[in-house]
Amino acid sequence: MKKKFVLLALLAFALIALAACATPTAAPTAAPPTAAPKPTDAPKPTTAPQPTAAAKPTDVPKPAVRTKANAGEKITLYHFGDVTGPLAAITTPLVSGFTDGVKYLNSKGGIRGAEVVIEWADTGGKLENAISTYNRFREKKPLVMQLYGSGETEALRDRAAEDKIPVLTAGVSAKGSYPPGWVYAVVPIYSDQFGLFADWLATNWAKVKPAKGQANDSPKIAFVTWDTAYGRAALSPETRAFAESKGVKIVAEELFTAGAPDVTTQILAAKKAGANVIYTNSLATGPAQVLKDVVSLGVREEFLVAGNNWAIDSSMLALSGAASEGFYGVFPNLWFDDADNPGVKLILEQFAANQRKPAERSVGYLLSFSLVDSMRQILEKTIDRVGFDGLNGTAVNETIATMGEIKAMDGVMVLGYGKDIRATNKARIVQVQKGKFVYQSDWLTTPDLRPK
Repeated sequence: MKKKFVLLALLAFALIALAACATPTAAPTAAPPTAAPKPTDAPKPTTAPQPTAAAKPTDVPKPAVRTKANAGEKITLYHFGDVTGPLAAITTPLVSGFTDGVKYLNSKGGIRGAEVVIEWADTGGKLENAISTYNRFREKKPLVMQLYGSGETEALRDRAAEDKIPVLTAGVSAKGSYPPGWVYAVVPIYSDQFGLFADWLATNWAKVKPAKGQANDSPKIAFVTWDTAYGRAALSPETRAFAESKGVKIVAEELFTAGAPDVTTQILAAKKAGANVIYTNSLATGPAQVLKDVVSLGVREEFLVAGNNWAIDSSMLALSGAASEGFYGVFPNLWFDDADNPGVKLILEQFAANQRKPAERSVGYLLSFSLVDSMRQILEKTIDRVGFDGLNGTAVNETIATMGEIKAMDGVMVLGYGKDIRATNKARIVQVQKGKFVYQSDWLTTPDLRPK
């Protein structure tokens, strides 16, 4: 019985063991496959190091330019013009003003300590004398030269460029200053002046037209002017076209000799052509003769009479007397009556100190005194740039062409040039009223009527 019980127990244990062996064991959880490693990027080639820039050699310091004159050093200013010929009335005061301007400049220390001296020659109004004088002066290598007439300016403009001599000129025909070269006009060129007058005239015609003129619906201009380079300089294809564009007709061109004692023939021809305006590009005796003859013919009230800047002068007033009343002109500078201006005041003081005659109290004296001051400024600007040792015509010309605006004698006259600009371009219109020049406009800019 006991054996039977043992056998049964062994059998039960065997069955339990067999059952345990028959139950499958759970498979172990598979680990996710490890991602294959990405190939390592090939190393970029190392950039070769840039060579270190060689150290620049230390610049040798330039010696400072010498801006103060050596003891006894002098600067010469050259000019020539007519004091015994037809332009004497205007040129004589120009020469006096230049002389007094230099005297005053030297009293203030000259130009950076250098004494200023003058070389001058009278040409008698003859072109051949002007050319021979220029030839004599050029040998001395002028830093700058001053001219006064259109004829000699036109004749010498190319020579000045060849000789590298900058020229300031009061003879401002377009042909003398353009194409741009080494010649600089100190007032607007005559064609630009006439254009300014024509523009102003068209704008103001209703209130300034003559009381009894013919065909007064619009301005009709006769040029009654000198038969010279200067006299003809205001009339050109450009001025004709500009006037027409403003509704101003040019109906006649009547020439006369400088100093002619009678221009009645020319005035009657202007009247026959239908003119109601007479414009003259002459000075002193020129406008005076026109004014006296329109009065003598009894046609003063039929014409508005006008002229360029040189006609607006005390010489014209003295020569024409009461006939000058109502005369119009283009005025690019201040006048002696502008005594509140410091430059005008100083010039008046120097005029008195040098005991100048009343006849020289003119536009020529005023402007040439101012021109000396403009030359001082030009030369000082050049000395600042190149030093005394670098002073020559080329250096001075570079200064003039790039200097911008210069106010000579505190604005008595204003000069301003540029790369292709060889003339000033500001002026006002004035009228003679009771022997005074009375401004009729603010400052205006002239049209650009240089030759195309």
